[in-house]
Amino acid sequence: MRILKTAILILSLMSPSFKVESQKLEFVSNQPIGEGKGIYPGRVTWTRDPDVCKWTGNNGRWWENGNIDQEILNEMYSRSLCSLTGSKKPSAAWDKLFTYYNKTNKRGKRGYEKGETIAIKVNLNNTFTTDDTDNDIDQSPQDTYAIVRQLTKYAGVPQENIVIYDASIGFRSRAIPDRIYKPVHKAFPGVRWMSANGSDGVEKADWVNDAIIYTAEDVHLGNELPKAVVEADYMINIALLKGHELSGVTFCAKNHFGSIRFPNRAHNTKSVHQMKGEEGDYSLYVDLMGCPNLGKKTILYIVDGLYGMQTNVGGPNPSRDKWNKLFNGEWSASYFMSQDPVAIESVCTDFLFAEFGEELGFSGSPAFPKGASKNCDNYLKEAAKGYNEKYGPYRPNNVPTGSLGVFEHWNNPVDKKYSRNLGKKEGIELIIVE
Repeated sequence: MRILKTAILILSLMSPSFKVESQKLEFVSNQPIGEGKGIYPGRVTWTRDPDVCKWTGNNGRWWENGNIDQEILNEMYSRSLCSLTGSKKPSAAWDKLFTYYNKTNKRGKRGYEKGETIAIKVNLNNTFTTDDTDNDIDQSPQDTYAIVRQLTKYAGVPQENIVIYDASIGFRSRAIPDRIYKPVHKAFPGVRWMSANGSDGVEKADWVNDAIIYTAEDVHLGNELPKAVVEADYMINIALLKGHELSGVTFCAKNHFGSIRFPNRAHNTKSVHQMKGEEGDYSLYVDLMGCPNLGKKTILYIVDGLYGMQTNVGGPNPSRDKWNKLFNGEWSASYFMSQDPVAIESVCTDFLFAEFGEELGFSGSPAFPKGASKNCDNYLKEAAKGYNEKYGPYRPNNVPTGSLGVFEHWNNPVDKKYSRNLGKKEGIELIIVE
């Protein structure tokens, strides 16, 4: 059994900015914007164990049984949750997460109550058929098992009150693949599943009109959300650590494009194609992060960085996606967790940017040249402020969001220090979980 050890890095001096070799852009360091969220405001946990990733590039596909060590992953989950909440046991961690959410949202000082439903948003951006067995980066069977195990074993949530979904139609309708559904369903037969069109054992999304209303009236993303999501009492958002051809990065905020019926309608706008825009532009991501039916019911944000990638296209490429700058040529082998949606994406942006620099997001497609990293953090600044210069307060569903969390960049990629690690009372706190 691995020993739980949590270390908070301490640094006495901070750098005003940091650069990445071959990267023309420069981020300003340790200048927090917004208000930290969570039991420990602005806390993000990062756990890394190279032994969890067994894929060599030649032994099958990255997601196949044995290429992600399930036991190690289960332990990474438990250690992260305990560190995030200041708990000794996962059961206590979950009780604190539910209690914090309910108290913050004026639902009483209480934990989870039997009968309440939890929607888990997974990322199946590259999966369109149930028999999908390619090597593209998507949600893994192992991660899906790990989160359901946590909820049923430690949080006391009945299987039938859990719904796992990705419902987008988009360019093509997303599906729940058998490679995930069958092993997890065998272990947890009562759990519900939902996709765009449904399949054997998987519900078809039932769309609710006007379930999300955007701050800007000219957004044509679509106002429908799945009924199972609208009716859920809580949400857990599980994203992947990867760059993106258009947005530079894609984490929990963009993961909700899988909650929208027709997300492709917005892909050529500045909200997604951020390199076309400038700092201060309105971002529809903020509306997704603050929507009462999506971000505002989220109790936990997770970014799966086991096989973190430069881009969103295809699968892990050992010659490109092993992390030479940060992890000595190994897989990223990391997990991030937070109650603060802005803080976790700020941290993940720093990791990706430090590793891939101006190559971040680039897939090699001539249709999408390098440069996606330009302005890639604008949506986080907007979410932290909760205010746009053109449209005023962000107000999805006509409900002002206020600050959705805290944004900042670390001091440098070596020390990885945020303001709270430096003894400040505001900003992000990065916890290294060992």
